Amino acid sequence: MILLAVLGALAACTHGPYTPKSDPAQPEAAGAPVVFLDKDVRRTVSVDVPATARRTASGQLSVQVPFRNRTNDETVHLAVQTLFRDASGQVLYTGPGQDVPWTPMVLSPNQSGYYQMTSLNAEAEAFTIRVRYQKQPN
Repeated sequence: MILLAVLGALAACTHGPYTPKSDPAQPEAAGAPVVFLDKDVRRTVSVDVPATARRTASGQLSVQVPFRNRTNDETVHLAVQTLFRDASGQVLYTGPGQDVPWTPMVLSPNQSGYYQMTSLNAEAEAFTIRVRYQKQPN
């Protein structure tokens, strides 16, 4: 009985581990500077002016993007994250094993607001700003 279970497990593992693949049709994989992670965010929030990037005096990459709440009666609670990448495309983290933090942003109906973030060092060459809805407590 145990032998059958072992043989069944070995037969199921003939293809090796799952290898993730990026979908080039996705905005983040295509290198879009601003990516909406929730489908409904596209309905309520817009980016009317492209994201801008500049170097600070110390060589850090500073990015800014305006968000506009397109609704007339809904306050939008967002979480915004900037992934800075080095010349080889690797994400620059704040430290080993640490995730890039999300910044909360609240936009009242028809309000525009600017999000700005600066890289921690001068290694940053590119960026992706990711936007999702911020979960609200009930």
